Amino acid sequence: MTVWGVHLGVLAVLAVIALAAGFVQSTAGFGFALLAVPLMALVVPPQTAVVIVFLHGTVSSLLTAGRHQGHIDRTETWRLSTGAIVAMPLGALILVTASPGVLRICLGVATCTAAVWMLLPATKRRAVGEVRPVTTYGVGALSGVLNTALATNGPPLVVYLRGRGLPTDAFRATISAVFTISNLVGLVILALSGAIHTVAVAAFILTLVPALVGWAAGNAAAGRLHNHHFIHLVDIVLLTSGVLSILRAFIG
Repeated sequence: MTVWGVHLGVLAVLAVIALAAGFVQSTAGFGFALLAVPLMALVVPPQTAVVIVFLHGTVSSLLTAGRHQGHIDRTETWRLSTGAIVAMPLGALILVTASPGVLRICLGVATCTAAVWMLLPATKRRAVGEVRPVTTYGVGALSGVLNTALATNGPPLVVYLRGRGLPTDAFRATISAVFTISNLVGLVILALSGAIHTVAVAAFILTLVPALVGWAAGNAAAGRLHNHHFIHLVDIVLLTSGVLSILRAFIG
């Protein structure tokens, strides 16, 4: 049995994934795409998973950024978003020419490496001071390439903003603002490429309520997180998403 072209069994799995990803997104400020893309791609074609996640990610990031808008670092947001927008066409080109398996392995290895490095208790990292604008633009560009290539632009932004030592609320608000801008632009690129189709849109609409429930639950949980618990959550999400990306590459 299908609903709007989506099999009920597949729809149930997508709904659970959207619920979990929404919870993580609102709690940590990122993670929807990192978790949802490799999991959804197990039950629907990768292109469909990317479109579903883009649509969900835009809604979730917009809600998070709106709730914490007073904490957005606008300079960081402007520079990161500008770099991302400029580089997104390159990501789209990579998406249609490179092997998805190779891209997932590269992303997974890089993400796991960053997460392990952050989780090492012996490594006492201090927040860096002012950085050159070109560095910020470069990080944004890398996230833009990853966004349109794999719909997973979180790792470079997480590593950069963590290194900048932003407070929890500022981190969550700033990265959500960058995600929102990147996803809105990315949706235009996907639409122009013909990647958006009715099944993906239907799956998004049918799983929107579970995603919003997850977002609301995560938002409630976020208010009770101590800063060090939040930092560990961010690192664990990074590590988990890296492992999932690698596993997805080998599953095919």
